Amino acid sequence: DVDILFVVDNSGSMMSNQTNLKNNFSSFISAFAGSGVSYQIAIITTDSSSFVGPIIDSSSTDPTGEFDTQIDSIGVGGSTMEKGLHYAYESTTVGDAAPGAGFQRPDARLVVVYVSDEPDHSDHGATSGMTYADYANSLKSLKSSLDLIVAHAIAGDYPGGCTANGGAQFGEGYYEVVSQTAGTFMSICASDWSVTMDTLARDSIMSNGFTLTGDAIPDSIEVYVDGVLVTSWIY
Repeated sequence: DVDILFVVDNSGSMMSNQTNLKNNFSSFISAFAGSGVSYQIAIITTDSSSFVGPIIDSSSTDPTGEFDTQIDSIGVGGSTMEKGLHYAYESTTVGDAAPGAGFQRPDARLVVVYVSDEPDHSDHGATSGMTYADYANSLKSLKSSLDLIVAHAIAGDYPGGCTANGGAQFGEGYYEVVSQTAGTFMSICASDWSVTMDTLARDSIMSNGFTLTGDAIPDSIEVYVDGVLVTSWIY
């Protein structure tokens, strides 16, 4: 099961990128369609920790339409000091996506997807004094296993940004948090976002099947998860 928080830049330069996100969301959600994964999706912006709209989940009859409507409502009149790391931190610790608020399910993987064409500015103005490592560690502290947390980003290329399709500055801050949570960093300047969105979806779903190198003696099998012997498995 997966709980996915999109953190979408709503500043003035993001119109075409928001359009790309909408137009290719079907590629993202299609990866979940046949997987049997129960998903929840919510959206915040880079200047607010509040959910843009209702949670979109596996029971939604038109998840793509609901997602498009919420992205349309964001607009591009947001702050030019994009603070995606800070507002994701607020949302997942004390806000709408905080533990106990109904979004984070205890046994689900929490996935944060940052989408921005600029570096993170969480250290500008009123700041929490947190470093990139602090933001990554906060995310990792939310779950009992590191396998249950990952951050991805669609942002400007490391290390100097990119110029194609409107261009973008290097996604500093997002890059570091993605790296520290073993996530996937995709270029916001890519020409084909369907590949981008499909890749992020597949990298968000945890593998629950593992091929052994040879046949096993069933009575001899022991399965450990994070060092703990478990019995909820099928060979």
